[in-house]
Amino acid sequence: MAGPAAIGVIRLAELVSVIIPAYNRAAVIGAAIDSVLKQALPSAEGTVEIIVVDDASDDDLAAALRRFRQQVRLIRHDGNKGAAAARNTAIAAAGGDLLAFLDSDDIWLPGKLARQMAAMHQNGWEASCTAYLLSRPGTRDHVSPRLSTGLIELEQMAWGCFVSPGSTLMCRRSLFEEIGPFDPGLGRLEDWDWLLRYGSARSLGFLAEPLACIEPSMGGGRADKVLPALDLMWRKHASGLTPQTRRHFAAALDIERAAAFYRSGNRAAAVGSLSKSLLRVPFGNRAFAAVLHNRLARSA
Repeated sequence: MAGPAAIGVIRLAELVSVIIPAYNRAAVIGAAIDSVLKQALPSAEGTVEIIVVDDASDDDLAAALRRFRQQVRLIRHDGNKGAAAARNTAIAAAGGDLLAFLDSDDIWLPGKLARQMAAMHQNGWEASCTAYLLSRPGTRDHVSPRLSTGLIELEQMAWGCFVSPGSTLMCRRSLFEEIGPFDPGLGRLEDWDWLLRYGSARSLGFLAEPLACIEPSMGGGRADKVLPALDLMWRKHASGLTPQTRRHFAAALDIERAAAFYRSGNRAAAVGSLSKSLLRVPFGNRAFAAVLHNRLARSA
């Protein structure tokens, strides 16, 4: 596993392209953009551009963005292509060498860009994620994931997409030229897929300070999209993992299947998939622990 690149990969004065894919998020995207506009950069010479890709929304997203017309570049897909394609479109249009991702229903906390850029500069990280707050009205915010600042390796990434890269990932644009774009063939889990491809060659920087606020979706995606994506994830990545990491990856996929079955109302199949996961890894099952933590966070 490759370690961090040479110190100084991230310059504190540069253009940061903020990538926001959106589909039917007219009611909430304003808060996401406001949270970007309130950010300060670690250098007065740094600048930010915001690129929103409207993935053929049915609502009037353009009207919701009208007050931001001077600060936001809006690109619209003619048809709905999915989150992976929307992010790829924004990356292709980005002018910055540094990319920062934000989902349209999440927000960044004050200081997110400056602190993450400073950590990347100090540690020589080419890509990093941060901790975040799991937030739901009427409940206490919980910090996730429960990791220390440092490097995340492929063995940890195999447990799931627990760093929420859709709203915390910051990385060099050149990485997408080397590793490839998000896979539009995945109806879900395209960010986890990209992290696994990235993790096969590099370590991911992680800043333990919560710098984004994420409201977990209770829907989590339709089973008819999630289940095929899980099968494709296995075909794409299993053969490149060590036997132990492959077992952990299979256990994590079983947890995702259990969640998809549960949301679709198939309780028996959900219990079956959960049992498979725990049989594969009865102790130290990080995927199950993460799901349990997030579920408790929602009900606290």
